[in-house]
Amino acid sequence: MALAIALQAGRAHADISGRVVDIVDGEPIEGAIVSVRARPDLGRVLTDADGHYTLPLNGVPGVVEIGVAVPWDPQSEINYLVNAVQAFDGLSGFQLPLLRSPDMENVAYEPPTAQTCNTCHSRYHQQWLTSRHAGSAVNPWVLDLYAGTGTAGGSAGYVFRDTHDAGHTGFCAACHAPMEDVFTPGEVYLDEVATPAGLNGVSCLACHQIADVDPTHINALNHLGKTDYRFLQGGQPTHLYVWGPLPDVDNGIMQAHYSPLHSDPRLCAACHQYTNPETGAPGQSTYTEWLASPYAQPGPGRRTCQNCHMEKETTAGQIGSQGPQRPASQRSTHRFTGATPQRLSENIDLRIAAQQSGAGLLLTAEVENQCGHNFPTGIDIRNALVVLDVRVGGVPLQQVHGPVLPFWASDDVPGEQPGDYAGWPGKGFAKVLEGRINGVGEVVRPVLFIDAEQAASNTTIPSGHTDVSQYRFAIPAGLPANTEVSITARLLYRRAWRALAVTKGWTQTPGGMPVEIQVQQRSLQLALEPVADGLFADGFEIAR
Repeated sequence: MALAIALQAGRAHADISGRVVDIVDGEPIEGAIVSVRARPDLGRVLTDADGHYTLPLNGVPGVVEIGVAVPWDPQSEINYLVNAVQAFDGLSGFQLPLLRSPDMENVAYEPPTAQTCNTCHSRYHQQWLTSRHAGSAVNPWVLDLYAGTGTAGGSAGYVFRDTHDAGHTGFCAACHAPMEDVFTPGEVYLDEVATPAGLNGVSCLACHQIADVDPTHINALNHLGKTDYRFLQGGQPTHLYVWGPLPDVDNGIMQAHYSPLHSDPRLCAACHQYTNPETGAPGQSTYTEWLASPYAQPGPGRRTCQNCHMEKETTAGQIGSQGPQRPASQRSTHRFTGATPQRLSENIDLRIAAQQSGAGLLLTAEVENQCGHNFPTGIDIRNALVVLDVRVGGVPLQQVHGPVLPFWASDDVPGEQPGDYAGWPGKGFAKVLEGRINGVGEVVRPVLFIDAEQAASNTTIPSGHTDVSQYRFAIPAGLPANTEVSITARLLYRRAWRALAVTKGWTQTPGGMPVEIQVQQRSLQLALEPVADGLFADGFEIAR
């Protein structure tokens, strides 16, 4: 009878109302999020100080699933698992109970492999398998630099373990094999990672068992003072206690916590923001670069790491093997797409302009960075360069003013090989670190962050900024009128220093992409006027 009355009431108004309470002591819970499961279009409501809520259904009749969650609070003594229950429209006094999160840690926890997650989340597992996260613990380039064991030529040149004290791990496993290193932080040698979960690299649990990333220690190395991994001991296996971005999942199998952190770039800062723990020299600063970008500002233009690198699915579907059909807006891909040629060309723009000025040619090159962090970003071996080629009749014009490409644009092999551009007209964009290998000997540049004592230079382009460089070239006297000058500008992105790639014999990345990507090319032809003297129109004299 009570149900019939409730249903009749529901025909007049479709709201559902009631209270959210703690299932242990029945106390009301303030600030709980109540929503219709998998219907973000219907909005969310928060409970008041007495745990009361009123959820408008906006004309949706019948049986609905209600999700209820409290955002995870690392400072709170009590946290709650997400819950979902069925309800009829029009119900009032409907009580929504929340289960407490276990307060004990599993000290004997042995994480399973990502294959366990594949049982229910096969789509995301297959996507993850194609990502560089999946290969982080066995990345051939990293192993070449660390132990010389990644590729056939990996033992050539710099090898960390050959040049550092025996007890120094280099901290690489902290991010490259987090589910092994987390149990003995900083003590795992990357080339000795052996557990199945460790060899999975940045796996499902490596992200979804992160409960917090401390913003007050944002430059620490992952779980060495910054990232809080939680391995809970409760009524279910520890690997089922996870943290994620949805406040309306059920707790039938997964024991989920609602974590706004997992929609925020601060989660990515666990690995993509750190400094050298001994010298403070910068390692990666992608998170703070994003914080300084236009995309970090509140409003419709806000974009996060997840927005760009975990694109939304194009169709509705389930998150796992069970649960409701969710709109594409709630389903994020797990390929973690990075600096592909298409992504680079869509977000980095090269422009050039040229004009004659008396006996010289004035050239301006602009590189605009429209992505959400500096260009380039990430590990310090990445770099980019604008290479200018200015010719008349196939002969390069003499550059008389403006920047030239730095030493790192060429390899260390004597002579000039194809791809060596040091000294050419152009500009380089990179974070060049310097320091002494293992803290002894002469200062070397560039070095990896683990040997860095400071940044020798940083010419990376901040998000939303345009780098402008200007050049002058001498026009030879005696050229016939309307002689054409040919100008070509190329913007190249290199995933490693050229000298490093040549020394190690790297011809493609571990992901199968080229070491060097031509992001854009711009060309101009300009008809020249005869040169009367050795001066630019602004009085700048050309030494001949």
